[in-house]
Amino acid sequence: MQKRLCIFIMLIGIFLIVPNVTASDNSCIDCHKTISPFIEIEKQFNQIRVEHLEKNVSCSLECHEDRVRQLATANYQQWSESVHALNGVTCDVCHGGDPKQADKNASHKNMVKRTDPESPVYYTNVPTTCGKCHSKELATFQNSKHYQKLEALKLAPTCTTCHAPHSFKVLDPEEFRNFCGNCHSVYKKVAPYDVPVRAEYLMGGVNKLIFNIDMANQDIFWAKKNGTDVTQAQKYADDALATYRGLAVLWHEFNLTHFEDELDRGNAQIKRAEDIVKPQVPSPTATKANATPGFTGIFTIISMVAVLYLMRRNRD
Repeated sequence: MQKRLCIFIMLIGIFLIVPNVTASDNSCIDCHKTISPFIEIEKQFNQIRVEHLEKNVSCSLECHEDRVRQLATANYQQWSESVHALNGVTCDVCHGGDPKQADKNASHKNMVKRTDPESPVYYTNVPTTCGKCHSKELATFQNSKHYQKLEALKLAPTCTTCHAPHSFKVLDPEEFRNFCGNCHSVYKKVAPYDVPVRAEYLMGGVNKLIFNIDMANQDIFWAKKNGTDVTQAQKYADDALATYRGLAVLWHEFNLTHFEDELDRGNAQIKRAEDIVKPQVPSPTATKANATPGFTGIFTIISMVAVLYLMRRNRD
C-alpha cells in the first residue's frame, strides 16, 4: 500500500513540475492540458462507425473514446516537453485565439479549422507562421524548390513535415533517410533519388564537425598553457564555429551541394587551427632489419672458431 502511495505521489510531482511558462490567465493551457480537439482522428473513427452501421454492426464512438482522449492529450504533453514550452511559445502564438478568455467560445473566436486555407497552421501557411520567430530559416526556405512547390499549392514539405507539430524536435542524422525517402525515391518518382542517403551523410558530418571543433579548442587551451602563440589558431577555430552555427539555417535551403561546400569550409578552417597547435611530427624512419647470416656467413664464423682452436692447441 505504501509503495502504491509513493508511486502516486511521484506521478503527481512529475505533473506539477511540467514547465509553467504561461501566465495564469492563459486559458489555452488550462483546457488543452486536459483535452484538445484531434480533428483528423475523430473523422477516422467516425468513418469506421459509419462503415460498421452500414454492415449492421453495432458501434459507437465510445469504443474509441479512450484512444481519442490519449491522442488529444498527447498534443499538450508533447508541447510541454518542447523548446517552445521552455520559451513560453503557447498555443495562441500559432493557432490564434484569445488565451485571456476563460469561456470556450470567446477564447476560440475568429479561429478556423486547420484544414481551412485561412488557418495560420494550414500547410501552405505554416512557413509564414513559423517565420514570425524563425525569420532566418524562413528567408532561406523561400529560396528552396520545396517552397516554390508549396506556393504553387502542390504537395511539398513544410516546416511541420520534419519538425513534428507540438514536439518540434530536430531530426537525428539516421532519421533523414526515412523522412526524405517519403518523397525522394524510385517508387514515388521524385528525383534526385540519392537525397535521403546524402542528407543522412551530411547531417553526420555536422556532428563530426562540432566534435572536431571541441577537440581543437582543447588542443588550443593546452598549447597556450605551454607557451605557444595560439592567436591565429583560435581565429580559425572561431571561424569554424561560426560556419557550424550557420549550417542549421542554411539547411532549410535544401541545396545539398551548397551545404556540403560550407561543411567542407568548416572542416578546412578547423584543420588550419590543428596544424598550428599540433605540428606534424615526422613519422619514425623504418630501421633496416638485420640480415640473417646466410651459408657464407655461417661458414666464415665456423672457420674463425676452428682457427682460434688450432692456434690455442699448438701453444699447448
